[in-house]
Amino acid sequence: MTIKSRQLFIFIGDDRTGKTTIQKLLIDKFCGHTYDRLPTNLRFDITHPEIKRKYQNISFGNRSYQEKISEYGTVDEYFQNHFSPADISFISSHLDIGHITEMIRNGRQRFYNVNAIFFSNSIAANGQANSDISLLDWDEKLVIENAWTDDEWKMNRQLNSIADNIVFFVANRTSVS
Repeated sequence: MTIKSRQLFIFIGDDRTGKTTIQKLLIDKFCGHTYDRLPTNLRFDITHPEIKRKYQNISFGNRSYQEKISEYGTVDEYFQNHFSPADISFISSHLDIGHITEMIRNGRQRFYNVNAIFFSNSIAANGQANSDISLLDWDEKLVIENAWTDDEWKMNRQLNSIADNIVFFVANRTSVS
């Protein structure tokens, strides 16, 4: 018998914080698929050798909920009709405390541990909104150091390092839980 916890990670930040690029990198690192343009709400089999011992599949929402709200409708409708359930799931949201509260509730209703992933560049740009969202009922909160830069090479290297660290974080959790 296997006991495992389902994990829902919510990337939190407004535009240009790195949420979508990191998801592309994570798909490659967890599953071995690369995309120039990331499709939305897909589920993949995990191929990472350490993580696949405990978790079989992973899903990515891609765009922030607010960017596709006209297609998704309410947060409840998003989870009912568009969210792709998996052992590990990543979705994104802008700094909208109401929407994020509903995402947490929907994740919990589906037996997920719900984890926040904050970005330091978003916190620097809008500290109060991030702080208010941090007070919500999270199972865990992570802060990613992602300094603003106009240097594309440096930005890509930084985002790749962040993705590596998220994979390491999940792999480490896999071996101890």
